[in-house]
Amino acid sequence: MGAATAVCSCTTARVASRREVQSAARSDQHAPRQTQRKPVAARRLPATSSKEQRAVAASVISVVVSTYAGERHIRGCLEMLQRQTAADRLEIIVIDSGSPENEWSIIEEMQAVSDNIVALRTPRESLYAAWNRALAMATGTYFANVNVDDWLRDDALELFACALDRYPLADLAYAHWAATHEARQAPTEHDAVRFHPPYQPALPLFYCYSGSTQFWRTSSLAGLGGFDATFTACGDLEVLRRLTLAGGQAVLVPQVLEGFFQNPEGITQGSDAAQREEHGIFARARAETPLQRLYEIDADDAESVAGGWTTLGNLAMQVRVPWHDKALNDVEFALHCYAQALAALPGYPMALHNVYAVLVLAARFDEADRSLASVAPDAAAQIRGAHLGLLHPNVEPACRGAVFSDREGVSPA
Repeated sequence: MGAATAVCSCTTARVASRREVQSAARSDQHAPRQTQRKPVAARRLPATSSKEQRAVAASVISVVVSTYAGERHIRGCLEMLQRQTAADRLEIIVIDSGSPENEWSIIEEMQAVSDNIVALRTPRESLYAAWNRALAMATGTYFANVNVDDWLRDDALELFACALDRYPLADLAYAHWAATHEARQAPTEHDAVRFHPPYQPALPLFYCYSGSTQFWRTSSLAGLGGFDATFTACGDLEVLRRLTLAGGQAVLVPQVLEGFFQNPEGITQGSDAAQREEHGIFARARAETPLQRLYEIDADDAESVAGGWTTLGNLAMQVRVPWHDKALNDVEFALHCYAQALAALPGYPMALHNVYAVLVLAARFDEADRSLASVAPDAAAQIRGAHLGLLHPNVEPACRGAVFSDREGVSPA
């Protein structure tokens, strides 16, 4: 199977150029201070075939580091990036977002000895506005964000680049990560590891699967319009919603490549604003994403549509968010999906069974009985006497992501 078909056959999200993002950045009138260095060099990479080495060697990786009040972290972050095995191919774009601290002098000091750091100083703005500035400046084939207090394994960016090179239809690469408790420290045996499944398009209806570092094909992210700068904490989740809507794809690198520092003062650690943003994104994704973007269904066939909605309802009950100990059990969204299935095909047996099973498991016994009120007595008795496990239609995701191996073989999902 060729690389183009190994990921999946759904439409790629790489649909536009970067002109709109670049134009928006040029229109800003703040006249930020900017310094630049000469273009970074390329080199060959180990651990891949000779064909892949030649392809990857030509690919610059643009990395954005946005900092605000991060003086104690910025030097360590930039030194960590210079230790990357792909360091010779990095274009490091540092956005000093109006910081009141002294990051700028540290950045200038490091520029004096590193040719691959580009720096921009701007007024205070959202994290995602800063990332968009960097996206407009980026010259790399790939684009990644790195937080100043997070950890990356030394070969993380190299492996992400290799994954996207091997799967040219994939727009995004992601990996397993650990929840760490010291800034930029490698995970210890005491840090919980968050293991992720292979990609399927419905994931961003339930959680952000990409980790704290999103590694994009630059043209794909720009084609989506970059990040929504109105968000303060969940813009990375929101862009994954749009990736699904555009029919995009992602590839999993099944190794622990990132340490996500659990900073109690960070913007994502349970703040009310982050929770509101997250809930709003989930609601919009669930309301606006066509079912055929999520599952291989025939939109003109009622049974196929009912099967798709039932499958999505089952996922709402059974999806394992990597940082939760138990399945999600989103009863209300599951019931909504089963209701959509029954609207598409009244009396659809699997949806009827699953509605009853979910309500019983939620101890909503009166509602469970009422759900069978319009069902023929024999059929209702059969549902009541059946095992309460969910019934699963034979429905496949619209797109199955690949699983990258850094050895010669690959392991498609």
